[in-house]
Amino acid sequence: MSKNLDASKLPDYSYEFKSPLWWGIIGLVTVEGTVVATLIASFFYLQGNHAAWPPAGTNPPELLLPTLSTLVLLASMVPVYLTDKAFKSGNPEPLGRLPLFSILLALIFLAIKAYEYGGHIDFRWDTHAYGSVVWLMIGFHSAHVIAVILKTLVIVYLARKHYFTPEKRIAVTVNGLYWYFVAAAWIPLYLTIYWGSRIWG
Repeated sequence: MSKNLDASKLPDYSYEFKSPLWWGIIGLVTVEGTVVATLIASFFYLQGNHAAWPPAGTNPPELLLPTLSTLVLLASMVPVYLTDKAFKSGNPEPLGRLPLFSILLALIFLAIKAYEYGGHIDFRWDTHAYGSVVWLMIGFHSAHVIAVILKTLVIVYLARKHYFTPEKRIAVTVNGLYWYFVAAAWIPLYLTIYWGSRIWG
């Protein structure tokens, strides 16, 4: 082994799949994706063990608000994509402002959910099994939306401190990947909660 090898001369950054952070987010997404699949399977398992789903006397949530919130959340991916594209092209300037639009859209999504479940449905989490699994799915996903908002705020703060460079961008990349996951994971949950009981109930 060469005695002249100096680890301090090695670059302090790596790209995508060469970085442990990239593999870490892939692992996190895999685990959380499995939880989403388990929640959906639980919904249909419970449905198969009930004569009526939702139970008699309970109406499934209306479609207008959740459909609107779904479109809002999907739209939040656009600023994330544009930011990452600009950053990889050598333009770090959008990183300090564009993600704020994604955060705003995510907050609107959460506000719609809070309004919807704050008194505009006729069941609680402890009313019956249907209520429990629906509230669990909504709570699980909303917690992840809050988490990705907080992560993105940290990214914006560091960007405004000029922490990132086009080479040193792995944190920006994995935050974008996680944002895409959180937004995309809502689609099967939306279809299950709001269409599942209507089509197969």
